[in-house]
Amino acid sequence: MKAVGVTGTRKLTESQIEKAMTELRELLDKATKLHVGDAAGIDALAYRCANKGMEVELHETEGRKPYQLQQRSKRMVDALAKESGMLHAFANKPCPGGVTVNSWAGSGTWGTVRYAIAKGVPVELHWLIESCELPDWMVEKQLTLI
Repeated sequence: MKAVGVTGTRKLTESQIEKAMTELRELLDKATKLHVGDAAGIDALAYRCANKGMEVELHETEGRKPYQLQQRSKRMVDALAKESGMLHAFANKPCPGGVTVNSWAGSGTWGTVRYAIAKGVPVELHWLIESCELPDWMVEKQLTLI
């Protein structure tokens, strides 16, 4: 089973919707299971693009407070980790400073990415804008011994 999770922005322009729909259809054609949240925007588009025979696990929030949204996203990433899945993040802004595993600093998308990396879940970014500089915690650094 090839499980994928999708996270991303809630607010999109028309051109971002078109780009996201194209990429989601291509991505989901190759997947057998979709993990997705219950938010507007990318979550709703991914849910709509799911193939008819595909298993879909909708991760619902228990409210709209930031900590409740964060709990929902963590449950989704935890499920992906158990299934050796991959997270696909659709970003339309650079990562704000201050995002950590526990403090998502105003960006659920980037917080979900940060949490996924901490849990060992592979992440693929899908830029809906011109790609931006990645945060330091996403850039692998190699140490050289001399």
